[in-house]
Amino acid sequence: MKYLIILLILSAISTNAEIITDGTLGQQVNLSGSNFQITSDLGQRYGNNLFHSFQIFNLNSSETATFSGSNSIQNIISRITGGNPSNIDGLISSTIPNADFYFFNPYGIIFGPNAKLDVQGSFHASTADYLRLGKNGQFNARNPSNSILTVASVETFGFLGNSVAPISIQGKGSINQIDQAGLIVSAGKTLSLIGGDIKISNGSFTDSIEVDESEHGFASESGQAINLPDIAAPSGRINLVTVASQGEVKLGKDFIDISSFAKLANLFITNNSMIQTSGKAGGSIFIRSQLFNLYDSIVEGNTLGIKNGGIINIQVEHLIAEESAEISAQAISSGKSGSIDITANQMELYEGAIVTTEATGIGEGGNIFIKVAETLGIYGQSSTGFASNITASSASVGLNTGDAGYINIQAGNLFLTDGGAINNVTFGDGKGGDIILNINNTLMLSDGFDVPRPGFTEIGMPELELLPSIIMAGTVAGNGDGGNIYITARNIILNNGGQIAGDTYTFGNAGFLDIKVMEDLVIEGYYSGKIIFNSGISSSTILMENAGNAGSISIQANKIYINNNGEITTIADNATGGNINIKTAKLLYFNEGMITTSVHGGKGNGGNISIENPTFIIMDDSKITAQADEGHGGNINIKSEQFISSPDSLINASSELGLDGKIQIDSFNVDIEGFLVILSDNIVEASKLMKRPCSMRGSSFVVHKINGSSQTPYDYQAVHYLLKDKIVTSLKKLDKKLVLNSCKKINDLN
Repeated sequence: MKYLIILLILSAISTNAEIITDGTLGQQVNLSGSNFQITSDLGQRYGNNLFHSFQIFNLNSSETATFSGSNSIQNIISRITGGNPSNIDGLISSTIPNADFYFFNPYGIIFGPNAKLDVQGSFHASTADYLRLGKNGQFNARNPSNSILTVASVETFGFLGNSVAPISIQGKGSINQIDQAGLIVSAGKTLSLIGGDIKISNGSFTDSIEVDESEHGFASESGQAINLPDIAAPSGRINLVTVASQGEVKLGKDFIDISSFAKLANLFITNNSMIQTSGKAGGSIFIRSQLFNLYDSIVEGNTLGIKNGGIINIQVEHLIAEESAEISAQAISSGKSGSIDITANQMELYEGAIVTTEATGIGEGGNIFIKVAETLGIYGQSSTGFASNITASSASVGLNTGDAGYINIQAGNLFLTDGGAINNVTFGDGKGGDIILNINNTLMLSDGFDVPRPGFTEIGMPELELLPSIIMAGTVAGNGDGGNIYITARNIILNNGGQIAGDTYTFGNAGFLDIKVMEDLVIEGYYSGKIIFNSGISSSTILMENAGNAGSISIQANKIYINNNGEITTIADNATGGNINIKTAKLLYFNEGMITTSVHGGKGNGGNISIENPTFIIMDDSKITAQADEGHGGNINIKSEQFISSPDSLINASSELGLDGKIQIDSFNVDIEGFLVILSDNIVEASKLMKRPCSMRGSSFVVHKINGSSQTPYDYQAVHYLLKDKIVTSLKKLDKKLVLNSCKKINDLN
């Protein structure tokens, strides 16, 4: 970072354009004028390689450096040896057809807001110390005398030490006309930036121009704000590689080899910047760095034509995407969209940042694969109210729309909070893709965020609606079926509105949910005033006549807790309810929880519910239902060693007009009546229990349901120990204090 600051200061004071050859490959020449002609006789040619060596290479905004030579030249290779960074704010041009251009300065490169490219081949800019040519050749800028020029092509970018100079690209910000500023190569070609810290900032954007996608590789409706690419390789390839130690970078056909480096540097793409390979065939983007910070900027590779997209491949130590940042690959026509492949040690999406593949035409959406060794976090919403999310979708409403791709995530921990989401949805005839999550430790979904709730003006109704943190594979419009969800984790926590859903809101069928939990599954809702935040697992059909059928849910866990309006549901509106199969080794505990496969309206049958093999099932003011309206009620089968149910709990498989379902409970039923006592009619004098009065804004009084209490504030408090073979009761001395919550322990279940 210190090196980058120094480089930017130097760029600010370097206002004079200057190009001077260094005399190592011919006579030293100080070029003059605003249109610098760099002919082949100023360098040396070896086979199809044309080498140039400069002491200084700077361009102002109104200036052009034009390289020329024989049409048979395939590579123009230019080094800067003078010890100062190059400040490029003008045009680099080449008249040699299809020649690739290499420009490297080990002391730094700064591309200003007016920097442009006019080269027909690929363009590679680097702060490498040398370029290796084949096995034995070398073109060295740090130590020119060590060079061995050959006819071989560039094999690697070599770095000799740990202090690697940065590369900076500064955009124009807001503009009112498109002038193709930025580093843009011809369609199908490659653009590379390889060096120390890379900073791309202040990207160009406009809100008043209609853009032709065939010319620029991107499109917008007139009057809509768009970002313009700072780096673009339409239907081609972009390489962004940052290094901070000795080693060599090798660019392969579909890979980047950085295995020789002990340490990488950082990549910053900020403030409306855009990296883009969109075109008739979506290109590929490869990113390698220590920290990759994407802030209010876009990395995208969209497929605009009939050809398939490439890949966005990111391998970093730490990825942070913030404030509506976007990593995306879309299929806009008939071609299949590219895929997104991210590998990191840590990854966070903040403030509306998204990772998305999308099929908006008849082409299929791409796949998303994310592997995070430690924690993947998806947090919060942007200033405009959009939540951070990872989404694969079939987003076109209509016939013959493409299918969505799948989402596959492997992580140590996965946290979704404040409305964070993982979505795989379909809006048309296309089928939704699957969501596959393999989490080594904890998966947690907690807390939604409030958005305005239009249409609710009745006095007493909430003005805000909670958008939950959610994992969803579903159908939103059209006839497409929802995808399936497969989750494996050590622990899963759904809290304060967290949801896992395979719901359908239209004619398509909901998907299948398969959830395997090594330890605990906790589903905990939240009640606040008039608003209930339901947490739960669902595969349901919602609010639609002739809707698709609900999906089925399979859950395996060691222990399951469903509390405070938590739910597991496959309910259906005017359709068939899905089945729920639960296998748990030790405990299924409800406290104001619900498991239901009921059908609300229509001729659909209620789904079946199967609960197998827990040591204990405990129901406290909870429900297990498989009801129906005109169809048949579902069957409920429960098998456990101990089954304990409070009088206000409900198990129901009835049908309003059809046949009732069957309820079968294979368990030793525990009669809890012997543990109930009649409270005394004598009223306790409260003044004796109060230490001091409540103070304004300094005290609170909470009314909460309790699971048991003593007969008087002076008696013993019952503490229940649930054992494998029996229930016993012990006593806890209250020490003459009023206790407003119960104390219970579950023992011998760990």
